Amino acid sequence: MESVMDNQTDSFVNIVENGLDLAAINPRNGPQFSPNLYRFLKRRGQAWADACRVYRDADNILWIGSLDDGWLHGARLMGVLCYGPREQVWAHLPGSLGGLQEVPQFWTDYMRIGRCAIDPEHRRYFIGDETRWAFSDDGRHRSCLWCGDAHQKLETWVEEVRHERWVAR
Repeated sequence: MESVMDNQTDSFVNIVENGLDLAAINPRNGPQFSPNLYRFLKRRGQAWADACRVYRDADNILWIGSLDDGWLHGARLMGVLCYGPREQVWAHLPGSLGGLQEVPQFWTDYMRIGRCAIDPEHRRYFIGDETRWAFSDDGRHRSCLWCGDAHQKLETWVEEVRHERWVAR
């Protein structure tokens, strides 16, 4: 009689690694790498780090984890950036996050440009952001030191505000 253990090897799925090299994203290699993301991945273990992907949901929220039969076993990427290894990984029902789309080449980009892969528009503030920008002498222009691709200028404007209120006579 065949045992249950004999059939278990047949049920294993061949997981394709994501190309992430944990040593390459160690924050000691540069301020562009998130200390919290690194600690989160280290705590989850090498096998989890090798298999996890980054997905975008219908609301444009990034998730980190892996899909299993439609279920996402993962966490919000911003939660990981904020809370590091304290961020919880949950199993999310198929369809509960909208149509998840894998972010192609996320880990390749992250290993090359760090957190700029998470914020390519350069609109967010990150822990350690003070190392992100080089400013012009007049302080009106800045360039991203993490990726080298973003150049911004400071816009200034004046808005007229009209106030009304009721006061006692």
